[in-house]
Amino acid sequence: MRKFVALALIQLMFVAACGGGGGYGGGGGSPPPPPPPMQTIATPGPPNVETLTVDAGPANGVNQPFVSVKVCAPATTNCKTIDHVWLDSGSSGLRILASVLSAAPALTLPPETNGVIPLAECQKFVDGSTWGTLAVADMQLPVSGETASNLNVQVIGDPTYPVPADCTPPIETTVMTFGANGILGVGPFIQDCGSACVSTVIAGTYYSCPTPGSACTGTMASLAQQVQNPVSVFVTDNNGVIVELPSVGSAGMTTVSGSVVFGIGTRTNNALGTATVLPADKTNAFITATYKGTVYINGYVDSGSTGNFFTDSSFSACASPNAGFYCPASTMNETATLKGTSSSTLTANFSVANATTLFATTSYSAFSNLGGPISDPKALDLGLPFYYGHNVFTAIENANTPGGIGPYFAY
Repeated sequence: MRKFVALALIQLMFVAACGGGGGYGGGGGSPPPPPPPMQTIATPGPPNVETLTVDAGPANGVNQPFVSVKVCAPATTNCKTIDHVWLDSGSSGLRILASVLSAAPALTLPPETNGVIPLAECQKFVDGSTWGTLAVADMQLPVSGETASNLNVQVIGDPTYPVPADCTPPIETTVMTFGANGILGVGPFIQDCGSACVSTVIAGTYYSCPTPGSACTGTMASLAQQVQNPVSVFVTDNNGVIVELPSVGSAGMTTVSGSVVFGIGTRTNNALGTATVLPADKTNAFITATYKGTVYINGYVDSGSTGNFFTDSSFSACASPNAGFYCPASTMNETATLKGTSSSTLTANFSVANATTLFATTSYSAFSNLGGPISDPKALDLGLPFYYGHNVFTAIENANTPGGIGPYFAY
């Protein structure tokens, strides 16, 4: 199945600092460069700009960009607006926690079926899996007014069916374990599994569930049955997204306000401008990243990752409970070179500070210098810290844009 990029989900637990601060080291020995000049962040509102907010969210997290989503039973006015839905440019599909849908005023959505039998899904993320039934909904983004009708969505944690044995743990079925009320995957693919699931049963992915309370059985899923990227269903502005967030200083911030702009080159507010396009491979949407002389073939840029994640044995890992992050003795400034499937390249500058020191300021939830190790030795993941001060484009597969056919990244 396709590579699903990354929720480096954490539950913040604040402890005393484990190392010094200040100073510069690593890639250049000089302060990080200023944010790109003349960054313009589009004003939220119709027809294609949604408010994007980074705050602690319902689970006291960090570097999580949230939108609100209005979900309706199809072709009805029976609707519910859900806040703190995680915007993830590295996955596809709308997924809402069952407990959020059932909270007053409750919203019931009709099941998605293979014609007769209800379908369910185990969706794998880096930190765990979501399990739940599939349903059909109409979706509206309340600020921009963008809509998607008859959208297949996942209801995370629906208790109707037991979790299958081949759904990889840990299973995240609550707001606290998942870290948000839901997730809106606006990444480079139209479906969350694609052609791989159409003709083959992929273990631990799609299931048919004929009897409530009984075990579900792995099944194939046609493209029309799969959970799909809502942006691809928009009538217009459906070829990609731009995540636009202002710069964040080295100490961090309590909240950050920005925008997510739908469409690339479809309106005056979403032109590529001077951004450089990095075409991604069509199977996994990977680009190549070179860091300290090592080439990482599984490179990507992902708003759903809470840090910049990469392999560097010179960095000290934090002690528990922050073991998923780096804790260098002083802030390190690093540089990677990104290359798409074409000859184009971009420089990516980033810094890494001591995560435990950062987390000691309990009111802050946005950090531009958070980094950590990654389990894939071939990967380099530029997460939300890299987005601060950049306007980052993600083009959807097979979509026509002024920068070429997706998938690609650009900034």
